Amino acid sequence: MEQTVRTVRNGIMMKSLILALFCGAAMLLPAAEEVVYRNDFNSPASTGEWNFGPNMRFDAKGGIDNSGCIVVTNSKEEDSSLAGIPLDVEKLRGRAIMAEGWMKAENVTRPKLSYLGPKLMLGIAYNDGRKDHPDQEKVIGSYDWRKFTVFARIPHSAKSVDLCIGLQGCAGKISIDNLKVVLLPAPAIPKDGLKQQLPVQKETKFRGVMSGGDLSPAAFRELNEVWNANLIRFQLSRRRNEDHTTEEGFRKIIARGLSELDAILPAARANGIKILIDMHVGPGTSLNELLSNKLSWEPAMQQLLADIWREIAEKYKDEPAIWGYDLLNEPREENYIYTPDGGLDWNRLAEKIAKAIREVDPDTPIIIEPAQWGGAAGFENLIPVDVPNVIYSFHIYSPGEFTHQGVHNRPAGIVYPGMIAGKMWNKAMLEKEMAPVIEFQKKYRVPIYVGEFGVARWAPGAEQWLDDVISIFEEHGWDWTYHAFREYDGWDAEIGPVKSDTRRIGDTPRRRVLLKYMKRNQ
Repeated sequence: MEQTVRTVRNGIMMKSLILALFCGAAMLLPAAEEVVYRNDFNSPASTGEWNFGPNMRFDAKGGIDNSGCIVVTNSKEEDSSLAGIPLDVEKLRGRAIMAEGWMKAENVTRPKLSYLGPKLMLGIAYNDGRKDHPDQEKVIGSYDWRKFTVFARIPHSAKSVDLCIGLQGCAGKISIDNLKVVLLPAPAIPKDGLKQQLPVQKETKFRGVMSGGDLSPAAFRELNEVWNANLIRFQLSRRRNEDHTTEEGFRKIIARGLSELDAILPAARANGIKILIDMHVGPGTSLNELLSNKLSWEPAMQQLLADIWREIAEKYKDEPAIWGYDLLNEPREENYIYTPDGGLDWNRLAEKIAKAIREVDPDTPIIIEPAQWGGAAGFENLIPVDVPNVIYSFHIYSPGEFTHQGVHNRPAGIVYPGMIAGKMWNKAMLEKEMAPVIEFQKKYRVPIYVGEFGVARWAPGAEQWLDDVISIFEEHGWDWTYHAFREYDGWDAEIGPVKSDTRRIGDTPRRRVLLKYMKRNQ
């Protein structure tokens, strides 16, 4: 299904992607918005490329302003009526896209499964057999014409991309009109490569921990003298009942966090430990139980994040203990809705923030994690930003069934290495999981930092998992910080493997693994 979308009368419009030199510096202009598919269904010919499922038909007068549309009528709740067309995957790879369409509903029943119902959906298939199905917001019942959207990033590894519409697993009637698929704007990449970047590491130089509840002078001494750590990822995070949804509230959170940072800097300097400032909460973001940040699409909130980072950089640009600025912890961008003057997707927002920092601080490294969730897979479609001294970062907790067993009542007793969720998980599989990061580094010649990794202390084989992931980091020369030091007891490397026993005993098999590698710090 990798054929180019066929052109039909009154149906499809293609625009050429603008590629141009900028200021004689061999730079491509930022990729602009481009419509890659459009169909207003205003004539029978406009439906020619669609293979309609049962209960689907063309209606010449049922659309917006009495124009044409597609009508789907299911009489039974188990009925499913779907249609799809292939999109030009060559054009979409490596880009963010948004599909949009208008729907009107009459008596649509609630389906048994949450992902069923009205369908404006993208089907993304991969060479290894995987499939993703980004889908619209599900609204049942009856309503007049309403626009729905679907946002997705199309990885370079995508084999095909289909656009699907219909009504699945429920009864009722929907009318569908004015479909459009848009390539979203993207950061520019210089034609002759990124400039003024830090060298790719030949060996790991920084090994440390994520900050937790104990950052006392004694803790710093122990991290130095016992652990031999030389880096702490310091969380600027929201406490319970603190408000991050307004500018006033968010600024109070940052002011408190920076006051705490200032208090620990003397101990950091005295013990030779660098500090990475980690924005663990963003203005107006939605936080889940694992503290990933679903972005706010309000331009004012995004501007506030850029302004705050500019202010932080102005304050700490000459502080030798500061190792870098981590722009946002585990950004998420599902349900992003693009408008020309609206909020930015994460890739473009990261570029905006990085440029704001460089207005006042030309040197301190900037750390960028990909969406979704800062995971390795996000590197399949992350576009590097043309800003000096950027380090790209990811977090790894794969497989989650193993690392998070017993957390938030998840099933326990899962052993590593072994068959987990239908796959044999071992060091080779972990390296395969990190393949998008490895390929990204090879392609763009940029440094990599692993900001978080960890495993529940009661997980059978936890120390082997730790040894395997760290050995992969070390083989590629990546810097890393373990999650976390004296935070949630489940991750605490100083507490033993019995879940009910939360005594901090210091020496554990997991801490021995961490210290084995931290001994390499100079």
